[in-house]
Formats: sequence, structure tokens, C-alpha cells
Amino acid sequence: MNCPLQARRCGGCTRLSVPYEKQLAFKQKKVESLFPGVPVRRIIGMKEPYHYRNKVISAFAHDRNGLISGMYAFGTHYVLPTDHCLLENKAAGKIVVVLRELLSDAGLKAYDEDKKTGLIRFAQVRYAERTKQALVTLVTSQPSFEAGKEIAGQLISRCPEVRTVVQNINLRETSAVLGFQEKLLAGSGYIEDQFLGKKVRLSSRAFYQVNTLQAEKLYQQALQLSELKSSDRVLDVYCGIGLIGLLAADTAKEVTGIEINASAVRDAQMIAKENHADHITFQLGDAAAFMKKQTDASLVLLDPPRMGLDRKAVDALISLSPERICYISCNPETQARDVRLLSAAGYRPKALQPVDMFPHTDHIETVLSLSRAQG
Repeated sequence: MNCPLQARRCGGCTRLSVPYEKQLAFKQKKVESLFPGVPVRRIIGMKEPYHYRNKVISAFAHDRNGLISGMYAFGTHYVLPTDHCLLENKAAGKIVVVLRELLSDAGLKAYDEDKKTGLIRFAQVRYAERTKQALVTLVTSQPSFEAGKEIAGQLISRCPEVRTVVQNINLRETSAVLGFQEKLLAGSGYIEDQFLGKKVRLSSRAFYQVNTLQAEKLYQQALQLSELKSSDRVLDVYCGIGLIGLLAADTAKEVTGIEINASAVRDAQMIAKENHADHITFQLGDAAAFMKKQTDASLVLLDPPRMGLDRKAVDALISLSPERICYISCNPETQARDVRLLSAAGYRPKALQPVDMFPHTDHIETVLSLSRAQG
């Protein structure tokens, strides 16, 4: 399928022109080459690999026709005006269009990175496909936003799926989308979704896989490869909002999540409470430092950021010496590096499952199980 934005150097989906089956074959071979000798299962693709992104981020700028919103051209901060994207959720895309109209009608200006003028930087829309609820985060360059509550009310009136609107204040002169301060403009500050039968509460900053359907498949594979037992004491390291640990708690004796992001820990605690999961707890802290203090985990679930495990985390994990490790990764290259270190310490890779979480891009998600050598 072709997209007119490709000709204008949009970097969002670099493999869109490649037939989907060939994309899957390429990713399969890439993973197999990174993990020689490891049994690699067939990659799990999507039946309909379009409009899967449940989080839409749109940058704002101006052209001769006025306020525009869209994506950056590859390697630049030049905004390509966009009303439709083949990867983004359709409903979320429509919400951005309505929001842009409201901001334009209010006479608000986009932030200019060079001149340091203007107010509106980005809009982020989270869309919960199962509950049809949306959370809109409007990123501004300064705290003052007199029209904010009025615009939020108008947006909810025109787009009833929008349940809450948040102003995020980003004072940083970097490419980061979100700042550290937020104000609630309308609603409760969160939306709800369903994930493999669990109630999920999502705030503006919560980590949530952008492809819900494939994330459910990924987590199901992780639970299967983990060989969960009712006697297991599980550590869910880099747990985010705690979904994989929450699912593991249905079987395991005890689950403890560790996460360095305070807002994610608060979300995880609330989600566990709403799901009446009374034998899972969450701790705020550094992964390596936390594992170093533990003594009795039989299973460790890992889902680190793209850079993988740092050496302190690897050493702490080896010292902890769990029976089994289940390692979820969004970067097979760093995962392969870490697995070599774990293998040298006596862990045996058992099976690896690739999942195409990001069709039409080069990214691959993988889940790998390891067991400690006996004797």
C-alpha cells in the first residue's frame, strides 16, 4: 500500500511499500541470525496490519494556510500536514483534526523552536479500542493557557469518546514531547481499557504498548514460555503499569513488580486494586539495586527499555539466580548481547518468539525464555 507522505520523507513506516509477508520473512531471518542455536518460533504477524497505533502524537506548526498538525519529516523538525495515517487509530486521528480546528478558531499559535514563541507544541491522543475511550494531552510551551478548559469542553462535546483532557507543560528546549508538569482541563485524568480480561486505567504518561492486539499475543506467549507454577515467587522487573505481572498473579504464589517511574508505579497499584489482585505488590526503585536485595525469586520477568540491561542489572540477576527468566525485548540486538552474558553464567535459552508489534517498520518485539542449568 502506498502513502503520499512517503514521497515527502515521512519516517513513520519505512517498509510500507514492502509486501507484508516479505516484511515478516525479513524480521524472522534477522532474529534467527541474532540468536544462533536458539529455537526461534515463527513470527506472529497481524491479519490487518494497519491503524494499530493506539497512541497518536501530532506536532503543530504553521504554513501559509494557518495552523497545521502532523508528523516530522525524517531527520528534521519540519511538520508534514497529516489528517490520515495508515498506522494510527482512525478515531484518534479524527480527534486531532477536531482539536486543531478548535485551536485555530481560538487564534492560538504553534510553538516556534527557533524564535521560542507560540504556545501549542504537541497533541497526544490515547485511544482505548475495547472501551472506545480517549485521553487527550495538549502539550504547551508555558503554564498559562487561558482558553484550555473551554477548548477541552468543546472537544468533548464534539468528540464524546474523549473522556479527559490534560495540559502538559513542556519548558524543555529538547525534542522530548512531554514535560514534567500537568494540569487537568476536563474529566478524571485517566481512561479505562480492557487487556486480556483485566481492567486497565491509563493516565497521560503511563507506558502502554501501542499495539493492543499484538501486545496481548506477546504477553500470552510470555506467560506460556515462563512455565508458570502455583509455587512461583515472581519478580516483574521494569514492570511499567504492571500488566504482565498482574496476569502472572493469576497463577503464581506471589508477584512483585519493580519500576523506576513513580507515576507508573501509582498506575500499577491502582490497576491491581481494581482487579482485586491481592498477592501482587509494586515497588519504586532501581532494577539492579532491587534484585541485588532479593533471595528467593523462582521466575524473573524482564521488559527493559531499548538499551537492554545494564551490567549492574545483569550481575544482580545472575547473583539472584532464579530458576527461570522470561525476557521481553523491543530491541533484539541488545537482548542478544544480554543473553550471551546470561548464557556464560549458566542459563540456557529454551525458546524465542518474535512478534510483529510494529508492522511496516524495522522494529521487532521478542520474548525469550531461559532456564538455569542444573548441577
